[in-house]
Amino acid sequence: MADTTSTQYSTEYLNETQQPMLIAVTTVFVVLETVSLALRFVSKRIGGIHLGWDDALMVLGYVFCMGLNASCYDDTIRGGLGLHKAQVELTDPSKLIIWGHYIIVVPLVYFQGVNPPKLAIIYLYLHIFTSKRTRMLCYVVAAILVGNWLGTTVAGFLACRPLSYFWTHQGQCFNINAFFRWSGLANIITDCIMLVLPMPMVWQLQASLRLKSGIMLTFLLGSVGLFSSIFRFYEFFVTNAEVDETWSGTTFVIWCVIEAGVYQIAACFPSYRPLVKFIGRRVLKMTTRDSTADHSSVQKPSRALERKQFRSLTGEVTAADEEDGVGLVTLGNYRADIEPGTIMVDRKFSVS
Repeated sequence: MADTTSTQYSTEYLNETQQPMLIAVTTVFVVLETVSLALRFVSKRIGGIHLGWDDALMVLGYVFCMGLNASCYDDTIRGGLGLHKAQVELTDPSKLIIWGHYIIVVPLVYFQGVNPPKLAIIYLYLHIFTSKRTRMLCYVVAAILVGNWLGTTVAGFLACRPLSYFWTHQGQCFNINAFFRWSGLANIITDCIMLVLPMPMVWQLQASLRLKSGIMLTFLLGSVGLFSSIFRFYEFFVTNAEVDETWSGTTFVIWCVIEAGVYQIAACFPSYRPLVKFIGRRVLKMTTRDSTADHSSVQKPSRALERKQFRSLTGEVTAADEEDGVGLVTLGNYRADIEPGTIMVDRKFSVS
């Protein structure tokens, strides 16, 4: 086999590798996923926000994402992922057995990783929206997510009979390409619904355009996983996973890592507001203090400027400044006198 392979393919072809890219992308998402989850809990601590089921879902999603990343590392190092199959057969054919195991493991872990962050966003929506129609849509989306989660998991185990077909090629499988391609369609559909859900309620708020845009941006950031789903869907249609499997499988694995990671990171964005406000006030305080020290010997600040600086330092904001505070209120998380299932727009006024 070695002689046949070496004469059939050029040296340049056999030496091609995508492994550095696999390792680099996976490492980036290990760092980003870890930092994003840590910042989520730091932000909630700063804001005095109680932990909820959405946080449990995010931790669960993180565990699965780390499992997916670990699978990518091991598949690359021990399974020959990122190399041409001919090169693996030439140097160490036993790697194809390990690769065959991961062609089962990776999609199963991927399906577990993409759903918890999306369910965490749905949980947030259910604690904001009071409209029966909107809440019903949230439950429908959650049901689709759970159904797709279970369905793809079962399908993954039934893809080939026996499962050892992936490394022995003895047995039979259903259309693997179709499974990889269409299994992500539910993610795109539910992402589109989740993207549209908040819009009517936000634009009905009796608030400034700036405030509405800020809230909308928060929700949009939580839905950026839609773009990774679309890219993954496209890549799977232009890639044949059943030809030169260890090479073409690179596209499959790397987009699984990216999509699951983007969902995990994006679902943390809506929780960062307390952290962003905290950092902003600290930076503004330092800037104001330095500016005041530099100009104190030249010109004393006007009374209006002093009031503006005081409001900035204390977090108090006037209506003229149009710095509205937004609270995404959940039961027991912020204030006991606010009903769950509402968006709270908080304006502070200073009287001088």
